[in-house]
Amino acid sequence: MTTKEAYLLLEPAHFLKDDDLVQPITPEDTETRRRIIDFIHEIDTARFMLAMSYKHPYLDLVDEKDFDNKFKTEYFKQYYLYSALIWYHNSFDLILQCLWFKFQLYKEDQLRADNIEIILYNCKISKIQERLYNNQSNNPITEFNKRNIKIHDLANRLKHRQYIENDNYLLYAEFFNVVSEGYNSDGTKVHVKLDDIQAMLMRYHKDIIELAKELLIPIHNSITNAFRISE
Repeated sequence: MTTKEAYLLLEPAHFLKDDDLVQPITPEDTETRRRIIDFIHEIDTARFMLAMSYKHPYLDLVDEKDFDNKFKTEYFKQYYLYSALIWYHNSFDLILQCLWFKFQLYKEDQLRADNIEIILYNCKISKIQERLYNNQSNNPITEFNKRNIKIHDLANRLKHRQYIENDNYLLYAEFFNVVSEGYNSDGTKVHVKLDDIQAMLMRYHKDIIELAKELLIPIHNSITNAFRISE
């Protein structure tokens, strides 16, 4: 698949665009609309990064004489995919935040300018599952997370915990393994194959677009709109 073919195959979230024809009048709807707009941009970025991972070779970035073919393909493919992982994960976080604000799941706090960071900090999938879906497992957020738990785990590792090792091209090699009292340094690393991540992200993109259509379109359509009220 070429970069162009991948880019055209990956559907954008233009179905959520309102061309600035929505002016919310409540704090909750304002924050919700902001995150819908952010979701559109984040998906566009993730889509671009994933499509770019299909580029071959990267001769516009490096001279052919400088690196062998394996370096040119694996090195840049790796970082486009790692970036796509993070942007897709951020997109899912924004869907959670849309639910959090629209349905005021932070219920014990009144939304103010001075506590919005605390409210966002408390926006967690476990609390959404509890407060919006009463911990029932057959809800769209839980089902989506289960289907894509591998992607979410890899993105979290990249953002918060550790580098993940591409089996096709090692960024750096450790020359020996440390073993001590139940610890094995080789066993603590996460190994991935780039083609597997590519395939998972292609499925993830389709899944998150469907999730956005199911959850964000009704939310977007229910936002208070000063333009309509004044008509």
